[in-house]
Amino acid sequence: MTTRRIETASISTDAARVEAIVRALAASVNVRLLGLLAAARRASGEDAWVHLSQAAVDLGEAPGTIAAAVGRLLLAGLVDEKREKGKRYFRARVTDVSVVLGR
Repeated sequence: MTTRRIETASISTDAARVEAIVRALAASVNVRLLGLLAAARRASGEDAWVHLSQAAVDLGEAPGTIAAAVGRLLLAGLVDEKREKGKRYFRARVTDVSVVLGR
């Protein structure tokens, strides 16, 4: 059974965190990559590691573009990274992404 983790960032209590997330989601390739990684996480749980090159193929982007996108998502704390035998793998820390403005 996969445990769903819900994370909330509040502007009033953690403005720097919210800024990092907003910056990470400012580019469409970053949002598409996070969506791909979140879908893999929903399907495979903790073992949802995606190789950088595979993500590039799946999204139709250059590996360098994906590497830059992953860097921004890492800084925002939205993805995890592992390295094995010189290869980089990533997975989303979340299974779903939603943005709520105002309440």
